[in-house]
Amino acid sequence: MTWEATRIDELAGRRSVLNNTVPTSAEKPAMHTGRVPHEPSVDRAPRRGRALDGGTRVSESAAERLLDAAIELFAELGYDAVSTGAVAKAAGMTQSMVHYYFGSKATLWEAAVERVMRRRGGSFEIREQDLRDLDPLSRLKVIIRRFVAANAADPDLTRILIHEGISRSPRLRWLAERFMRPGYLLFNRAIQDAIDAGLVRDLPPRDVTNIIVGASTLTFSLSALLAEVYDDEDALTPDVDRLSDTLIDILLSGLAVPRSDRTG
Repeated sequence: MTWEATRIDELAGRRSVLNNTVPTSAEKPAMHTGRVPHEPSVDRAPRRGRALDGGTRVSESAAERLLDAAIELFAELGYDAVSTGAVAKAAGMTQSMVHYYFGSKATLWEAAVERVMRRRGGSFEIREQDLRDLDPLSRLKVIIRRFVAANAADPDLTRILIHEGISRSPRLRWLAERFMRPGYLLFNRAIQDAIDAGLVRDLPPRDVTNIIVGASTLTFSLSALLAEVYDDEDALTPDVDRLSDTLIDILLSGLAVPRSDRTG
């Protein structure tokens, strides 16, 4: 048995206990026969609450269980290593349910990413009215702190991005255009505003943004590695406020001790 198969079995066992679900014959609707897009379609949403052939109505939470299982598997194993059967097994359901709600693995992946982004929106919602009374430097600090907190709360998006970022697939282009570009441009504008106000050095905003994004995401996505490197289980749950403070301090004040404060 491969490592991926073993891991899927572990997830299936854990989800079965958490959800107390046992697949039954009622969870066997006819295979979805609608159009299966070659690439993820942008606006398609899972169908929920539909009656099965036998008259049994599946709870809306069934689709959500499938999405949660898919998010976990796509984040850990990547798109190619995950099958619709594996997602169904991890959710404690039958494979036909995946096709009933989503039609294809590509559409399931898209819906899973949409679900991750909806969750992300709750912790990284930046509104103009929240920032309009702040100077450019203070605005940048607020954006960084919220971004770090969002990645700490849910690192699955970064893990999915790491898998997808290996090659320039249609999925990666969809991700970049629909979700990633607006966030990067938000940082770029905030940095440029601070530069224009003479509050930070005139460095390429894109480079600064990439540094912020990397520091804010990989710490949480690689937490298991950090726990092994430092032999410290606390690394699995990094201190969000401390990381935000350190990142902002290094970005805005530098790492070197000022000459006037040096000893010896």
